[in-house]
Amino acid sequence: MRDFNFLADDTLVDALLAEIAGLMENLAARNISGSIDLLGLPLSAACLALLEQRLGTGEITATLTAAGSSEIRETSFSGVWWSSHADETGRIVAMLIDVALVPEILKANTDDVRLSHRRLLDATGSFPHRRSA
Repeated sequence: MRDFNFLADDTLVDALLAEIAGLMENLAARNISGSIDLLGLPLSAACLALLEQRLGTGEITATLTAAGSSEIRETSFSGVWWSSHADETGRIVAMLIDVALVPEILKANTDDVRLSHRRLLDATGSFPHRRSA
């Protein structure tokens, strides 16, 4: 007897992979990033596992610890990232497929860079001037 739940999961994963391919085309051709909210879709645990298996694992993993924890993993497809975000109790509150050169959550905020620059200067005093050659 055929397992129709698996068939449904396989069909949903194929549809998601087609959507990811469209997002990748936008990224490659127009440098436009996109994402898919996996928790906003009616996906079973088996479907998520199948999607994760089909996307594979890449070379980069980043872990963030701010208001909970986040893990951002590159898939085996360059520019396709699997991100999961948990609250302080460890409950997954967001799960995304990001199609981007670098996921937005990993980019430094310009205001934060300015504040950090000021903190570094304050902590070290002014740096010596460079001598001209």
